[in-house]
Amino acid sequence: MFGFAVKALLILCVLGVPLQSNADERRWGTASLVVIIERQAGSVLIIDSSRHELLGRVSGLGNLTHATVKFSPDARYAYVLGREGEVSKIDLLTLKLVKKVSAGKLSVGGVISQDGKYVALSNYVPGEVRILDADTLELIKTIPALYTDGSDKDGKELPSRVVGLVDAPGNLLVFSLMEANSIWVVDAGKKEFPVIRKFADVGKTPYDALISPDGRYYLAGFLDSNWMGLLDTWRLDRVTPILAEQGKGPEVPLWKIPHLKGWAITGRLAFLPALKREVALVYSTLDWTPLTPIPISGTALYTVARPDGRQVWVDIIGKNGDLIDVIDVDSMKVIKTLNPGPGATHPQFTPKGDAAYVSLMDGGKVVVYDTATYQVLKEFPADHPSGIFFANRAHKFGM
Repeated sequence: MFGFAVKALLILCVLGVPLQSNADERRWGTASLVVIIERQAGSVLIIDSSRHELLGRVSGLGNLTHATVKFSPDARYAYVLGREGEVSKIDLLTLKLVKKVSAGKLSVGGVISQDGKYVALSNYVPGEVRILDADTLELIKTIPALYTDGSDKDGKELPSRVVGLVDAPGNLLVFSLMEANSIWVVDAGKKEFPVIRKFADVGKTPYDALISPDGRYYLAGFLDSNWMGLLDTWRLDRVTPILAEQGKGPEVPLWKIPHLKGWAITGRLAFLPALKREVALVYSTLDWTPLTPIPISGTALYTVARPDGRQVWVDIIGKNGDLIDVIDVDSMKVIKTLNPGPGATHPQFTPKGDAAYVSLMDGGKVVVYDTATYQVLKEFPADHPSGIFFANRAHKFGM
């Protein structure tokens, strides 16, 4: 009997089976994790949203003003893209910083390629798209965003800031050039990352863009044109203007440039922020015709659809900037206005939409709401929290 016990013990050791379990050792998957930016502290909070439990904080990430987070296809790793072009790769199972590199001087976002092999950054300075290996963060390719404006008789090329970078089916990257008034398409499936399409004069001063959840339509917003630009990625033949000046009425100040993302699309409708107007713009995604805009409490920064498509939560910037409006998609009107606290921003839903997380940038916490009752489920102390990023974005285009 003693000999059998020894043999069994040896087998367990060879197989790597622990001889005893640690009751205090926490384990988690990544499917319901959420990464929240603490912009002034240069850190992120990592929370298990299935239990609304804080797992930990990762610090030392640099300037996280306007930072964004992207995820590897298996949601094992989070890539935090900072304002000064720093890319920080975090292991979400160990909560450890794996590697940090500099990939520009002034960055405004990025994306993971459809095949998951590359991290692409949209840089203001220098004006370019910079492509890194997702495993090693080594530089693979730089695509300068250069254009000629016609005023220089020698045809001197000028740099343009890059915005609205998304991934698209076919392993494409699509982005807009702010000064060049252009949209470019890159084939990230080819070794040299060729620019396969350049669309010029699409609209004046693109500021951001989204891609529809199915990856077909790329929609760019413009600061100085009375339309948005729509590119069909199935055809890649032209950029079609669609009307954006809805909700006629007195203009209000542009408190902050709004954000466009695919989370604003629910079924056959798209709900988008309006520039200098206190309405949410509504489009039919069947033919991208404008529908009646919805009055809201102020100007929108984000319009975010609940995963079931029944509601759209809108955070307000400037006047009434502490409010979140809830739009009922069935009645097409605001049915609830929440006041989470100072600087309420960036509402984001758990993967099935049962809860919503809201950052209080000036209130020092993140508030979690039950979306059925609007009751507060939990609050997390946080240092000037801003962007909220759920790991299920790993499987969504443009996220």
